[in-house]
Amino acid sequence: MLTISIAFAVLVAIYILLAIVLIPQNETRHFHFVDERGAITVLSAMFLAIGCGFGFASFLLSLGSPRSVRCFWLLVSTALGLLVLDELLQFHERIGFRLDGIDPFDLASSGIIRGWNDVVVILYGVIAVPVGVLLLPTMIRYRSFLILICIAFVSYVLHTTIDSLVEPPTILSVILEESAKLYCSLCVALACLAGLLVHTANVKLASNPQIGAYPSNARGATGL
Repeated sequence: MLTISIAFAVLVAIYILLAIVLIPQNETRHFHFVDERGAITVLSAMFLAIGCGFGFASFLLSLGSPRSVRCFWLLVSTALGLLVLDELLQFHERIGFRLDGIDPFDLASSGIIRGWNDVVVILYGVIAVPVGVLLLPTMIRYRSFLILICIAFVSYVLHTTIDSLVEPPTILSVILEESAKLYCSLCVALACLAGLLVHTANVKLASNPQIGAYPSNARGATGL
């Protein structure tokens, strides 16, 4: 997984550079980063969709595994599916816009927060932390998955921090913020791929009559 991860990280870096250079006439350098229909958001949604597919495939291949493993992959694929819809249909932007109109507790008007959109995005992370802690015993079964998810979470924190603290946003801050989001989505997809490779290897072991029964440990023999 290390070689694959590095290769995709380099390809994404090249993609980001191309997104900075290849812009419509009379547009700023962060066009593909600030526009929700731009190249960065499109690729981010694609990575999340791929991760969702890998997660669901792992769920299907884990039907002989303990219930905790099956529930884990079903939850992962469902959560990523919702994030794909959020990325494409801008759920958190729409919710934030409506909350801006209501402005509960006058947090936005008093300047405590820049906008409720930021609060909604931060809440995603706040919810993810306790859920991740609850799922940690299962995630430990998948070493590469756990490492990549941790990198994804760091990228998410970087993305959210830049988005929340830099006011007004600059061309550089937007590029860095959206690039961090893209790497977050990439790491999520790679993490789900790592999990899928573990279950694929376990299925091969189970189908080999010389190996015996399906291994009880979901980590398998891949060393991932």
